[in-house]
Amino acid sequence: MKRTTAGVLLAVVALTLTACGEERQPPGADVIQTSAATSAAPEADVAADVKVTQCDSGGYTPKITIEVTNSTAEDARYAVTIAIKDADGKASGEALFAKNRMTPGQTVTEEIPGDTPVKGKITCEVARAKRLPPK
Repeated sequence: MKRTTAGVLLAVVALTLTACGEERQPPGADVIQTSAATSAAPEADVAADVKVTQCDSGGYTPKITIEVTNSTAEDARYAVTIAIKDADGKASGEALFAKNRMTPGQTVTEEIPGDTPVKGKITCEVARAKRLPPK
């Protein structure tokens, strides 16, 4: 009896939560990818493969050093966008990283330039990270 009541309660809560918001999902949000390189870890885990190791605004444009590690068991392609913010926390540019093929466990450390000059202190964070089948 308790198992049935818990199951019904869980179903009611699930239906209530899905009916509450009218927030639209981005195109493709309901697509389930089946390749091993993309299904080995959810997209949120892809950002865990990327670490910002340096964020410097000393030159004309910011220079960001990132470390990307392929945490999957298969070759993968990575596309990463780093958000650059000024001292006030205002978005001030981006830095882009792309690597067509990374083997399992491979780590790549690369310095990438920001796209816009920023004076003063900056902060950098992973804005988007995608792991795709290799080319």
